[in-house]
Amino acid sequence: MSEGKGLAENPLFAFGDAVLRGCGQVMFQNNPITGLLFFVGMFVNSWQLGICALLGTIVSTAVAWMLGADKGAIRAGLFGFNGTLAGVALPFYFVFSPELLLYVVVNAAFSTVIMAALMNFLGRWGIPALTAPFVLATWTLMFCASKFGALHSGPLLAVSVPDPSALIELGNVSLTTFWHGVTKGVGEVMFQDNVLTGLIFVVAILVNSRISALFAVIGSLVGLVTALIMQSPEAPVRLGLYGYNSVLCAIALGGVFYFLNWKTFLYAVGCMIIGAIATASISAMLAPVGMPALTWPFIIVTWFFLFASRMFSRIEEVPADKGGTAEENLRLKKQAA
Repeated sequence: MSEGKGLAENPLFAFGDAVLRGCGQVMFQNNPITGLLFFVGMFVNSWQLGICALLGTIVSTAVAWMLGADKGAIRAGLFGFNGTLAGVALPFYFVFSPELLLYVVVNAAFSTVIMAALMNFLGRWGIPALTAPFVLATWTLMFCASKFGALHSGPLLAVSVPDPSALIELGNVSLTTFWHGVTKGVGEVMFQDNVLTGLIFVVAILVNSRISALFAVIGSLVGLVTALIMQSPEAPVRLGLYGYNSVLCAIALGGVFYFLNWKTFLYAVGCMIIGAIATASISAMLAPVGMPALTWPFIIVTWFFLFASRMFSRIEEVPADKGGTAEENLRLKKQAA
C-alpha cells in the first residue's frame, strides 16, 4: 500500500480533508488547499473569527458523519461550508466569549440538519441549498438574543429605520474606494473586513480555478459599481458590503452551474447586478428588526436565476452529477461536442 493511499484511508486524515474542503466550498471550491488558505486568511484578520470558523466547520462536518449522511457529500465538504459561515458569523455580530463557542457548536450543528432538509427538498428540482442553512440557522440564534441574556449583541445588530436623508452625504469616491471595495468584497463573503484577507481569498480560489478567481473579482467589482451607480454612500461601498453577495453570484453562475460562454456570462452579470441591489433591499427590509441580510440576497437571487434558466434554451446547465471546476466543465462540454 502506498503512503498516499494509506493517508487517504486514515479516518483522521479523511476527516481533516473534508473539513478543509468544507471551508473551500463556501466559494464553491472543492479543494483542501483552498480551504486551508481561507482559514489562514481569516486568522490573519482575527484569531477569534478564525477559531469560530474552524470550530463551526468541524462540528457541522462531524454531525453529518455521526448522523450517517452521504459519505461522498461529506468528503466533498458539502456539509461543512454552512458550518464555516455559521461559526464565523456569531463572533462578528456578538461579543466574543467562551460561552459564545457553545452557540457556535449549536449553530453549526443546526446548519447541518437544515442542509440535509433542503438537499432532500430542493434536490427534487436539482437546485442546490447554497448557504441557506447558514442563514436560517444564524437568524434563529440572532432573534433569540432579545429573550436570552447569554448572548451579548454587538453594535451591528442594532434596530434601525432606513433614513433617506442620510444619503445627502455620499462621500468622495477614490481609487481607495475601488481597491478596498473589491478586495474587501471578496473577504466579506466570510465577514472579513481586511484587504490582505481578501487577497488571500482570491489566491486561494486561484489554486483551484483561475476562472472562479476571475469571477470572484468581477463579481465584487460589479457589486461595487452597481452600488455607486445607484448613488450609495461611499463608506459601505469601500467596505465591500455591496460586493460579497455578487461575488457568490458570480462564481456560482460563472462556470460552476452553467457551461461558460458569452450568453451565460451576461446571465451571470445580470445575477451579480441584482445581487447587489437585493443586498440593499433586504438590508433595508430587515433593519427595523435589527437583523443583517447575511448571504440571503445571493441565495434568493441565485435560486430565481437557476429556476428561470429552465425556461431559457440558450442557458445550458452543467449536469449535477458531472460538475466540477469551471475549467473541468468547459472540458466536459468540449468532449460532448
